[in-house]
Amino acid sequence: MVDEHLTPVLMACSEAELAVLIEFLGRPPSGLLWFDRRLRDPRSTRADRVAAVVERILRLGSHSVLGRTGPGKQAYLQVVCDALAELHLSEEPAEDGLPGLERRIVRYALDANFDALPPETQQALLDRFWAGDTYAEGIRDLGVLHDFQTHTQPERKALLAGHVAHVATDKLREQAVVQARHRLLRAGLKLVLRRAAWPVYQAIRLWEWAGPAFRYTVPVIVYVAYLRRRVDGDAAAAAPGPASHEQARP
Repeated sequence: MVDEHLTPVLMACSEAELAVLIEFLGRPPSGLLWFDRRLRDPRSTRADRVAAVVERILRLGSHSVLGRTGPGKQAYLQVVCDALAELHLSEEPAEDGLPGLERRIVRYALDANFDALPPETQQALLDRFWAGDTYAEGIRDLGVLHDFQTHTQPERKALLAGHVAHVATDKLREQAVVQARHRLLRAGLKLVLRRAAWPVYQAIRLWEWAGPAFRYTVPVIVYVAYLRRRVDGDAAAAAPGPASHEQARP
């Protein structure tokens, strides 16, 4: 499978960088990329492996049952936009297109309260991220306390009482809306399906819990954003002409 925004980055990154992504997407329960024969077959080409990774990313990012179990035909751009919506981040078009949208998710992944941090802390976090320090031990999931913690220093995160209370209020409000929607769903299923309503309802709840695979999709988008910037930087530095030398300067 080829995606215009995702495939070129994964084809241009190093084998080691691609291996980090494959390892992350292969973790159970939702990853299971290792079941794809294109990764197990020693005769597979780089393009084959990249196609398998692209297909898995698009499938994990889908919000529908058909998308998660089918061929995964949605675009990476839609995956990013869906993640922005899920994180309650702006979906407004960015001046530089997809990289700008990815950076919004990067900032959230660095700190859910990123915009409220001091400018020097923001810059320190971004500098370390773009330098690749975040991936010294591979791609990591966002912790369950991610939304409640914020950086008191570039190297330190803590739970701040005021911030925790604010986030908890938002979470409770969101949960109330979810519960109301579930009550309506349960009532509608009971009216239409009668005795089959409960197992169908539980299956839908399980699907919502398992996908879209938030635990996979957001870290993958953040890692792809890192790869995109590094690949673009390497391409600019390698391009002939004085302009490329100016871009390569720190």
